[in-house]
Amino acid sequence: MFPPWLITLVALVHTGQAFLVFGSPAQVPLSTAPKNPGPIRGEQQPSASRSKSAITPEISAYAEGLLKEKQVPGLSVGVVRVDGDSIVTEFGAWGNVTEDGNATKPETLFSIGSCSKAFLVSAVGILMDDFAHGRNVTALPPTVSEFTWDTKVRDLLLEDWAVADVWATEKANVRDILTHVSGLTRHDMSWLNDDSPPYLIQRMRYMKHKYELREKWSYNNLMYITASHLVSLYSGKPFTAFVKERIFDPLNMTTTTYRWDEAEESQLFSQAWSGSEHRRIPYWFSGEKVSDFIAGAGGVISSATDMTKWLAMLLNGGVNPYTNHTVLPRSVFDEMTSAHSIVIAQPVKPSTSITGYGMGWMRTSLLGHDVISHGGGLPGFLTDVTFLPEHGLGVATFANSDGPHYAQVEVPLRIIQDYLDLDHTIDVPQYSRPDDSLLAHSFPHSSRQTPRCDAETFSMVPIEQYAGIYYNPGYENFTLCAVTTGHDTCRRILSDWAAVTDGELDPELLYGETKHVLFSHLTMQRVCSGDGYDSLVLSPASLFPSGYGQDDTPFAYRGLSPPEGVEVECDIWSPGFVVGCGVMNSEEGPRGTGETIRDRADVWFLKIWDMW
Repeated sequence: MFPPWLITLVALVHTGQAFLVFGSPAQVPLSTAPKNPGPIRGEQQPSASRSKSAITPEISAYAEGLLKEKQVPGLSVGVVRVDGDSIVTEFGAWGNVTEDGNATKPETLFSIGSCSKAFLVSAVGILMDDFAHGRNVTALPPTVSEFTWDTKVRDLLLEDWAVADVWATEKANVRDILTHVSGLTRHDMSWLNDDSPPYLIQRMRYMKHKYELREKWSYNNLMYITASHLVSLYSGKPFTAFVKERIFDPLNMTTTTYRWDEAEESQLFSQAWSGSEHRRIPYWFSGEKVSDFIAGAGGVISSATDMTKWLAMLLNGGVNPYTNHTVLPRSVFDEMTSAHSIVIAQPVKPSTSITGYGMGWMRTSLLGHDVISHGGGLPGFLTDVTFLPEHGLGVATFANSDGPHYAQVEVPLRIIQDYLDLDHTIDVPQYSRPDDSLLAHSFPHSSRQTPRCDAETFSMVPIEQYAGIYYNPGYENFTLCAVTTGHDTCRRILSDWAAVTDGELDPELLYGETKHVLFSHLTMQRVCSGDGYDSLVLSPASLFPSGYGQDDTPFAYRGLSPPEGVEVECDIWSPGFVVGCGVMNSEEGPRGTGETIRDRADVWFLKIWDMW
């Protein structure tokens, strides 16, 4: 079983072949660097252990074996060790990054997903430090005297900020939204393909809460998107420009970017693969508007080479050890890495401790060794970033496929085990913690509650009566069509689906289209009817009618949905009129309660237009 700080659940992986390319350690003297104002590494640790190699021939053989066994196309690892005298970096790169077989390199760029969150929190803290020292260029609202972690979000965003819970609307502060205790669960499926942070913030008031403010840790990307808007608003420049100016450039992270086009132009950007379909897929957030939208929650594109520079600064308490320049104020570093909320309240095995969440980082221990980490996942990419302050050791690992192959956590775990002379205790994961990737399963909680009825239980309405447009103010619209629906919109939707199903459309299925950025289409299948309702299973997908990359055969990418689908209940009025449908148990937390489907649903969609 993996320790909890290293588990990341996503989809499956792509077939690939592993090749080894790894560089020799590079050492940089630090004789002119000042001592940290309060070291983050334990002085009792023996310096001899830091002279060991981290990426050994055994590690390389282990990584090669994993890529072959798990069918991962490519993997890249950067290791950095910092002590009072030097920086040592080592890199490992295995497998391929293109369909043509180009080899993975330490400079290869990968999407790092939710490992981006630490950059967002750092930017917020740097901006707070600017205000504290009079370096700000934008004034706070007249009613706000200071910008700190305790400043209320409502005071900063004024009338734009509101959530469904009145107490959270009034009292949530910056620390609350960055430590995932706002009370709002993920609601990742609300993201639209033309979204923006301000528009998302305005829609959050329509999204249901499962918890009260500060009641429970519940991972939420929406709040990190909100915080990126705060940086833009009060720095006087786009969030991505602020991070580049204050973090990327001072750390000489020369190829790290939020822009997919810059990554492509560098010719260093890895292609991405889906494990569930064993197909190449595009980078999911291409386009200026959508890349700006996702930036704070998961938009960074970086490499092993650049991420070791980021880790070296963190291991040096916020000071860039190459230049002596303070990038991150020590107070910000301490705040973001201190555990503010509990993720796992009891150790899952004797070797681990409870797990807490700071801001953009998780903190736990492995056999008494302090571990700070975060995982990341997007369609086609998985990342893990981990550092051990007492040992001056940091590891960043990148894979160019999604899926539960765990290569991006197994390799750094083995590196840490070998470096610290720990036993190899890797087991197949038997549990999952609340996921810190941008995309675990988008509906991680729904399928196990889906009702299954006897075959003789028939629906109350003909399937054609479901065809139409359904609306929720937080999520906007989706469209459902039966195979017999003659509306022009449905003809187009059915044609798209026919292209990826060899022309075979199931008359018992509903085929749909949505404005969501994470998936373009969906299907719904009836599984049960009850007293005044129908139960269905929803399966989201993104369609590629012309294939993608060198393979032009059509396919549907379903890596964001559990195999069992997502539970839906639809409200039926006699004589067979469909009022609307509720997505049930798609969010973490207790099942919804109430007399109506609308009350019980995590998200309720009202049918606003019929199609025939």
